[in-house]
Amino acid sequence: METFLSAVLSDLFSRSVSFVLDNYNQRRQKGAKENLQRLHCMLLRIQAIVEEAEGRHITNQSMLQQLQMLREAMYKGCYLLDTSTHQMQQQERSNDQVGGHLLSLSKFSSPAKRVRLASRSMNIALQGDGVEVQKMLGSLHSIIGDMAEFIVFLKSYPPLSREPYSKYLFLENCMFGRQAEMEKIISFLLQPEPPGAKSLQVLPIIGPPRVGKSTLVEHVCYDERVRSHFSTIILCSGDPTAPEGSGVVKKQTHSSHGRSLLVVELADELVLDERKCKNFYSSRNHMPPGSKVIVTSRSDNIMKLGTTGAIKLDFLSQEAYWYFFKVMAFGSTNPDDHPELASLAMEIAARTEGCFVGARAICEFFLRANMHRSFWKKILECQRNNIERNIQFFGEYPHSLLKKNQIAYVWSLANVSMRPKILYYQTHSQLNDVPKIMLHELQTSAKAHGKLEVLVWKSRIPPYHSYTMTCEIEAPHDMMAKKRPHSYLQI
Repeated sequence: METFLSAVLSDLFSRSVSFVLDNYNQRRQKGAKENLQRLHCMLLRIQAIVEEAEGRHITNQSMLQQLQMLREAMYKGCYLLDTSTHQMQQQERSNDQVGGHLLSLSKFSSPAKRVRLASRSMNIALQGDGVEVQKMLGSLHSIIGDMAEFIVFLKSYPPLSREPYSKYLFLENCMFGRQAEMEKIISFLLQPEPPGAKSLQVLPIIGPPRVGKSTLVEHVCYDERVRSHFSTIILCSGDPTAPEGSGVVKKQTHSSHGRSLLVVELADELVLDERKCKNFYSSRNHMPPGSKVIVTSRSDNIMKLGTTGAIKLDFLSQEAYWYFFKVMAFGSTNPDDHPELASLAMEIAARTEGCFVGARAICEFFLRANMHRSFWKKILECQRNNIERNIQFFGEYPHSLLKKNQIAYVWSLANVSMRPKILYYQTHSQLNDVPKIMLHELQTSAKAHGKLEVLVWKSRIPPYHSYTMTCEIEAPHDMMAKKRPHSYLQI
């Protein structure tokens, strides 16, 4: 009798807990989905304003600053929307599993175990209570409310002439995320010399390797406003005291004003002392009035050369990078129609560590080319295993190793018994002197062996860099010979 009563009470307890959780989750998820829908609609409004603004020739600096604020708000809002949707999907799967476990507990299960399981389910339900979404809604609502004058002023600027490309085609052929910096540089170049200025106007641009310094300057030099303002544009690499004639002339006209723009790309190992700074200015004093100089380097040391505030470039925020990755991964396909793929894409993007070249390569050659859930899950699994492998053998993530020019493994889809190892990673400015084998072909080929020169990706925008790697295919017995005694390699 006692056993029967215990079984009845256990069943009633399980059903009661399941009923309470189901009702709570349904109410909470309904409110969360409504908030996410509101966030989605608000982001569509902001995106419409941003795209309209980016299609116009804005010159007012205050308007440009407001536009950059809109972009950043849009990136953060999109990231929060996708993150919340991804977490909600995971939570629904977890709740289904917990509910099933509660109902499947036998009559002989410990009551304490059922209480712990119910408590865990309640904790899952309480996570992600929408506080961040509510804050974001309030922030975006305030921003949109302040945009009335911005939209009015926007109509006074002439539209830019460009083809109505799909978003991903436009991003493939433009410099993403540097619009504000570009306009700031152009403003410096076009403004007249200050009254009584005795020295040449110099703008330093500082940033880590592969952050996009050369690409940014190249886009500035291609801008029609800059090209019409200067008669000559010269690129000089290495020593800042090198004679002006040693540079490469990128553009030259016979304009009467004779102004020159000199772009100096300093060598990484160069250290500027007081003598070199004086030599730099003395060697440029004979340049025509109104000429300007842009100096780029990885080191803060070049701030000594600047006559105005330096521009410091850093890698894009997590939110901006995800916006770019999502557009590139789905192309002309609407991500809202494939929520599971969007969730997988977010995990894949997180493991590319903010690398633009990696994002373009994996999106163009893998994700966009095969939009099936099982294939994207395979890509994610390969990424996870490769990260574990690099941490076990080299102690760091693969992209972190590449930034330091250190050896790293790259993932492979085809040959699970062989591991491509990157020995050297470099950037070429010449398009005709690059390897014919592509990295994605190596990653999908089961016949590759030995040491190979491969092309990772070829940029479609100035300065048209090609990114190459020297790779070696390593067999499992080679890896085991180097393996740490206490490590465990997950294949």
